Amino acid sequence: MSTSRVPDEEPLFRIAVRRVFRNARREAATPEFGRLLLFQGSGAAGDALLALALAGSLFFAVPEATARGRVALYLALTVAPLAVVAPFLSRFLDRHRGSLRLAVVIASLGRGTLAWLLATRLDSIYLFPIAFGILVLSRAALVVKGALLPDLAPDDRPLVRANASLSKVSALAGILAVPPGLALLRFVGPNAELLLAALVYYLGAMPALLLPLASGRRNRREQAKARGVARAVAVRQAIVAIAGMRFLVGFLVLHLAFALRREELSSVGLGLLVGSAALGSLLGALIAPALKRRLREEGILAVALMIAGVTGVLVGRSFSVSTAALLVGIFGLASGAGKVAFDAIVQRDTPPAARGWAFARFESVLQVAWVLGALIPLGPSIPSGTGVLLAGVGATLLAIVYTLGRRRVSATRLP
Repeated sequence: MSTSRVPDEEPLFRIAVRRVFRNARREAATPEFGRLLLFQGSGAAGDALLALALAGSLFFAVPEATARGRVALYLALTVAPLAVVAPFLSRFLDRHRGSLRLAVVIASLGRGTLAWLLATRLDSIYLFPIAFGILVLSRAALVVKGALLPDLAPDDRPLVRANASLSKVSALAGILAVPPGLALLRFVGPNAELLLAALVYYLGAMPALLLPLASGRRNRREQAKARGVARAVAVRQAIVAIAGMRFLVGFLVLHLAFALRREELSSVGLGLLVGSAALGSLLGALIAPALKRRLREEGILAVALMIAGVTGVLVGRSFSVSTAALLVGIFGLASGAGKVAFDAIVQRDTPPAARGWAFARFESVLQVAWVLGALIPLGPSIPSGTGVLLAGVGATLLAIVYTLGRRRVSATRLP
C-alpha cells in the first residue's frame, strides 16, 4: 500500500506561509507604514527589472566601443532627472501637506505607463526620452519616501530601524525580481521584461492611494527657517561621507561591468553582481538596527565606510569573478547600512517643513556623485584589481576623515 507525503508536507507549507505573513505584519506594525513598505517594494522590483532590461539592450548586446557611448548618454540621463525634479519638489512638497501622497501615486502610475511604452520602443529614438521619464519619477519617489517616513513610522520604532525596514523590503524585492528578470531577458527578450516591470509599478499605486492624506499649506517663513536648521554640521558631514561612498559604488559598478565583458561573462556575471548587490543591501539593512543599539547614526556611517575600505583593499590584491561578487555584496552591505544611517540623520535633524527640500537636494548630490564615479571607467581601461584596490583605499580614507571630523566637532562643543 502506497503512502502519500502530501498531507505531511502541506501543514509545513502552511506554517511557512503563516510565518511569512506574521513577520510581514510585525515589520509593518501599522497599516500606514505597511502601505509605504508595499509601495517601496513594488518600486524597487520594477526598477530592478528596468535596469536588467536596459543593461541587456544598451550594454551587453553591442560592441564595447558602442556600449561606452551609450552608457555615457545613459549616465547623463540619470543626473538630469534630479536637476528637473529637485527644484520642483523642494517647493511643492514642503508647501502643500497633501502633496506627498499625490506624488507617490503619480510615481507608480507614471512609471508603469512609461515602462509599457518602452517595451515597444526599445529600438526607436524614443528609448532615451521614455527612460528619462521613468528615471524622473523614480527619483521623485525616492525623495518623497524619505520625507514621508517620519510621519508614517510606528511611534515606538527608531528612525534607523524604520529606514532599515524600507531598505530590507527594497533589497528583497530586488532579489525576487532578478530570477524572472534574467529568465525573460534570456529566453524572451527585454520587451517582455519591461511589460512585467510595468505591471509591478502599477501594483504599487494601490497601497499609495491608501496612504493618509494631510491637508493645509505652510508659509514661506516657516519653510525658510526649517531649511536653516537642515544645514546643521552633522548633516553636512554626513552628506560628504555618503556622497563619497556613492562615488566609489558608481565607479565599481561600471568598472566591474567592463571587467565582466572582458571575461565574456555578460549575462551570468550581470545576474551575479545584481543579486550580490541586493543581498548586500539586505544584510546592511539587517545590521544597521543592531549597530544602532551600540552606536549613533554617525558611528554606523563610519563603520560602514571602514568595512567597504578593508574589503576593497583585500579583494584588489586577488581579483576574480567570485571575489568581484563578494566585493559588490560587501559594498552593498556598507552602502545600505550607511544610507539607512544617513537618512535617519537627515530626518532627525530636519524639521517637517524642510524634509522635501532636504531630500530633493541631498539625493541630487548623491546621484551626481554616483555618475561622476561611473564616468571614470568609460575612459582608459583600468586593470580590474587595481581599480578595486583604489576603491578600497578611497573608502578607508573617507572613514578616517569622517571620524576625525566628527571628533573635532564634538570636542568644540565641550565646555
